[in-house]
Amino acid sequence: MFQKRNKRHSILILCLLCGMQLMAQRQTSSPFSRYGYGDLFSNTTVYNQAMGNIAIGVSNPTQINFANPASQATIKKETFLFSVNAGVNLRHTQEGDNSATLTRVGFESFSMAFPIIANRWGAAIGCLPFNSVGYSMSSSTENVKYTYNGDGGVNQFALSTGIRIFKGLSLGANVGYLFGTTYYTAENEFSDATAFSTRKELEYKTHGFIWNLGLQYKYDIKEDQSLTVGLTYRSAQSASYKEITSLTSYFISTYTEYQKDTAVMCTLESETDIPSEFCIGVSYASENKCLFGVDFGMKNWSDVSIYGKKDADLEQTKFVRVGGEWIPNYRSSKLISRIPLRLGFHYEDLPIVFESNGEFAQAKEIGFSLGTRIKSKHNQNSMAIAFDFGTRGNKSLASSLHETYMLAKFNVTLQEVWFIKRKIN
Repeated sequence: MFQKRNKRHSILILCLLCGMQLMAQRQTSSPFSRYGYGDLFSNTTVYNQAMGNIAIGVSNPTQINFANPASQATIKKETFLFSVNAGVNLRHTQEGDNSATLTRVGFESFSMAFPIIANRWGAAIGCLPFNSVGYSMSSSTENVKYTYNGDGGVNQFALSTGIRIFKGLSLGANVGYLFGTTYYTAENEFSDATAFSTRKELEYKTHGFIWNLGLQYKYDIKEDQSLTVGLTYRSAQSASYKEITSLTSYFISTYTEYQKDTAVMCTLESETDIPSEFCIGVSYASENKCLFGVDFGMKNWSDVSIYGKKDADLEQTKFVRVGGEWIPNYRSSKLISRIPLRLGFHYEDLPIVFESNGEFAQAKEIGFSLGTRIKSKHNQNSMAIAFDFGTRGNKSLASSLHETYMLAKFNVTLQEVWFIKRKIN
């Protein structure tokens, strides 16, 4: 018994360390993250990401689902779930005749879930990424080199809870605390050693609370077949930020930088907007055999101010996600027969409008995913992997920014049984 307790404590400590590590690591390596909030993350795990990221209408008691908090109501009796997600981000970007290939690796999220009242009321907590920025761009003329860099992002500590109101109907809510710093740098470096180069640095420190609501209704078609409908809603909200701007003049001699002046131009405290969001999802599940689902969502970017800047060209974005899984033979003694096959497709508008030769077009993201999971036959502990292949941009503007990517996501989910009173006969 003492050894089992130590084992559980070790698992908890390991997960906490992984959660701390993800604070310092970012996955994004895309010039698209220069715009708006950069890459926005959906609160899903590798389980969902392998199926096109469907999650709103998906309810699985062995998976933590922050995308729809109502799903926490299904967490089983005396069960603790621990989940850690990490990934590899490979992107090839092209704009006109210029191209680059970048790779990033890092932790993405850490979470745990547990029942409060078994099969009726559950909760989950986690550290999740909200957005991420990561890019480096440069251009040159005969006399000067222009460089633009961005790094950092915002994380959130999230608390999620869901409760079953009556048979089939569950309600839930997420509350997250945002925190993090994003850095932007613009630099003009002159080739003339006697000229002073300049560097402007912007630092945004973000903090504040966000919340959203979720609903799921599960209809049992047969004993082992069900249809689930899910809804989530987030109203237009805002978070506080502090902007620090500094300007440095310098010159370079024999590869060494010598600073002349560094001045803090201004310090500003204000609020940045978070767009409203509405999502709906439907899924069909045959227990331990197959699952198929569709998600649809919209975000309203009208009148949204991002760190004090408004984009008047966008009013609304939308996404569609389709996916599912198939398990050949869940009860088979052969491992290969118990491994699920997961496939998915996703389409999404990006809150970015490009201009080329007087024409305007909105950037889009299109991709497909696949993945699987390896699970022990004797317990629910599992390792999962998902691959996502896709493109970003708009091919109607030939010379505009365009990107192809491959994401590999990895997940470890541990399911432990706690709080059982041991009996001695």
